[in-house]
Amino acid sequence: MNMEVFGMNPQEALDAPRICIGAGMPSVGEVMDMTVYVEEGIDNDTVRALQGIGHKIQVLHGMQRSMFGRGQIIRRHIDDLTGQIVYSAGSDPRGDGCAMPAT
Repeated sequence: MNMEVFGMNPQEALDAPRICIGAGMPSVGEVMDMTVYVEEGIDNDTVRALQGIGHKIQVLHGMQRSMFGRGQIIRRHIDDLTGQIVYSAGSDPRGDGCAMPAT
């Protein structure tokens, strides 16, 4: 979404803070909690605004951020100026991967 809506490149999209609604694995028979989990780095004004309209918010820091998972992206697109196929990639800083140029 960050790439399509906000025009970010793959690495910027993976670096951006994330949100997750009702994450976790509830016990059998329990209704899933609708807490909005936000990753550290989400603006405090945004957190307060969400709380102000009634959302239960929990900001996750450090290793708690593992709830958001990890991602790797390879993007293929056509350059508007040259018409050339361009590949670009990104690697999630929450994990242990990397994106490297081909030689």
